[in-house]
Amino acid sequence: MLIQIAAGATLAVVASLIAEHLYAGSIAGAAAGLLVALHPGLVIYSATKAHPLTFDALFFALALLQALRIAGRPTLRRFVVFGLIVGLGTLSRGTIVIFLPIAGLWLLAIMPKRKWPNAIRNLAVAGLCSAAIIAPWTLRNSVLHHQFVFLLTTDAEDFWRGNNPNATGGSHVDSGTLVIEKLSPQEQSEMRKQPNEIAQANWFARKSREFIREHPLSFLRLFVTKLYQFWWFAPQTGVEYPSGWRNLYLLYYVLALFLAIVGVWRTVRVGPPASHFALLIVVFVVALSVLQSLYYVEGRHRWGIEAMLLALSGVGFAALIERFRERRKSIGETS
Repeated sequence: MLIQIAAGATLAVVASLIAEHLYAGSIAGAAAGLLVALHPGLVIYSATKAHPLTFDALFFALALLQALRIAGRPTLRRFVVFGLIVGLGTLSRGTIVIFLPIAGLWLLAIMPKRKWPNAIRNLAVAGLCSAAIIAPWTLRNSVLHHQFVFLLTTDAEDFWRGNNPNATGGSHVDSGTLVIEKLSPQEQSEMRKQPNEIAQANWFARKSREFIREHPLSFLRLFVTKLYQFWWFAPQTGVEYPSGWRNLYLLYYVLALFLAIVGVWRTVRVGPPASHFALLIVVFVVALSVLQSLYYVEGRHRWGIEAMLLALSGVGFAALIERFRERRKSIGETS
């Protein structure tokens, strides 16, 4: 738990550094760091729950920060560090692996073409560094289960939670019922009688494939619903917490989202490199939300990437302060 708390504190610092890449001066960084430090969900998960969310968020933010540093000076050492961050982060949250191709394409898009050969070589080195960290765990899984298992054997169940006849988008049907509890007695017995975790994973995979094949429109409807719930709230959001906590976070999130929109607007007005940096953040968080929405969505899944969004919120806050000062100065000069 102490390590989690330290990771949460580090996350605030990393978010602050990301904001400073987007906006010159200390206001944006201080605002972003403070927003992360006071984030209700991250505080609860960092200090009261033994859960990998804090590490997931930290690795996401570190990977983003390192990509921004590479854009400033694309040295081999920085690419190696980037690959190591993604590799370690993948052991915590597998979805971070998509950051390698996204960041790679982004770097090529903002670089002059004459620098592409060197960048591609360095990206390949980063990929090898990531693979070197992930490979021992994948080999261990594959030897143990006598078939290829990349990271987890629970992916199929996670996919089934969001894609079955009783799916709501999350783990809960209502405040007292989980989606898995809506299986018929016969299905529950069949699922529990599977001889091992691979067989059980195959059982969930078969069930979700049957659902998609028989109800393709329902699958698409659920995907859109989950994507909406990722960025907003599901009816089941906060069922395990006091209602006041949910309302507190709602106020916090609306303010942070408004500031993030202002931050994007400001970076677009300023232009490169700030607009390029903001584009990477937007593409990354959108890609992660789409990927997560193929599975199932809980509020914590957005919290894992909100620190990156809060870097933009810090920029938005700084832009509003800048606008306020300019107006005061203008009024003073007029007077």
